[in-house]
Amino acid sequence: MRKRSWLRGLPILVLCCLLLIPHSASAELLAGVHLGYGRTTYSQVLGGKGLKNSEWSAGIWANYHHEELLFTGLYHGSLGLEGAEISRHLAHVGANYRFLEQDALQVYGGLGYQLVSTRFQTPEIHSGDRNTLTGHGFAGQVVVDIGITEEVHTSAMVMASPWATWSHGTDTSTDHDIGSGSAFLYRLEVSYEFSTDFGAHLSLVGNNFSIQGDSSINTRSNSASINLGVTRRF
Repeated sequence: MRKRSWLRGLPILVLCCLLLIPHSASAELLAGVHLGYGRTTYSQVLGGKGLKNSEWSAGIWANYHHEELLFTGLYHGSLGLEGAEISRHLAHVGANYRFLEQDALQVYGGLGYQLVSTRFQTPEIHSGDRNTLTGHGFAGQVVVDIGITEEVHTSAMVMASPWATWSHGTDTSTDHDIGSGSAFLYRLEVSYEFSTDFGAHLSLVGNNFSIQGDSSINTRSNSASINLGVTRRF
């Protein structure tokens, strides 16, 4: 329950910070907070049958521009809505270089680091034991930004980690190396700046991963959520 309360309070805390922090004349930092609804599907879980669950989500993100460079950060968390103890956390940081700028189109490419963690506790898996899968690793990423008008922008970010390292934990033990697998994260967004400092954004955030190891470990999952939030320039 503490983790649920913490996740519920996170967007409110960040929203207060966005509203109260003084404006900076440089306006190179764009930050946002969002709430959303989505669904997670496990086609296979720890070598067994899969799971499906609806979820609500919350997250924060920030982009910082410096000349040809773009630094990005994102956290997105979700909690199950159908009584199952299922949660997921996604986080990434990255540095990108702008290698294409043509009219309203800007394309960045770079390197980042991402973390994926999913926790579930259901009678269908390991007799109802609490299980946590955590993957992390370096990833390549691409960011595309298109300015439709001065107020409206669209963007897409794709981050891929083909060789993430995975661990599996229970209430009594943790195996820090259960095998390798891939992890992908994407965010598609349209934003509208209704003032110099503030804006609104609608986004689709998705993630999928695959763990290949012992037959009792193999897991495949994908998730997607629709999110609505606010942004602020600093």
